[in-house]
Amino acid sequence: MTDSLMESLTDTPTETPAQAAAIRAGWTITTVILGALLLTSLTSLLVTLFSGRGSAGQIRFLLEAALCWNVYRGHGWARALLVLMLLGTGALLLSAGNPFSTVLGVVPLLGAAALCFVPQVNAYFRYASKM
Repeated sequence: MTDSLMESLTDTPTETPAQAAAIRAGWTITTVILGALLLTSLTSLLVTLFSGRGSAGQIRFLLEAALCWNVYRGHGWARALLVLMLLGTGALLLSAGNPFSTVLGVVPLLGAAALCFVPQVNAYFRYASKM
């Protein structure tokens, strides 16, 4: 979380301590999801670059980074797009038919569910959308 966002969480008199704690927890969950997404995208980019299979991974990484930044800033459209992207990725991995893909397919589905249904994440998005 940026310093100004953290300071505003502790200095904002309109937030109760319980609300501020929920916002911080939501920020943590959101940051972990976004970090995991960017880490997997970066890994994919590096594998693509070192194998010499083209530069499409660079464009994908930049688009995902821009999407993650907008999700982090609390934009609802970006959150919805990311949830759809995670649901699609999870569905594709689950439909691959092998046990390893099935295990990997559950992870994006859990991320999508967390972005939609975890109350702390919803509190963070309400707060971040006001910034």
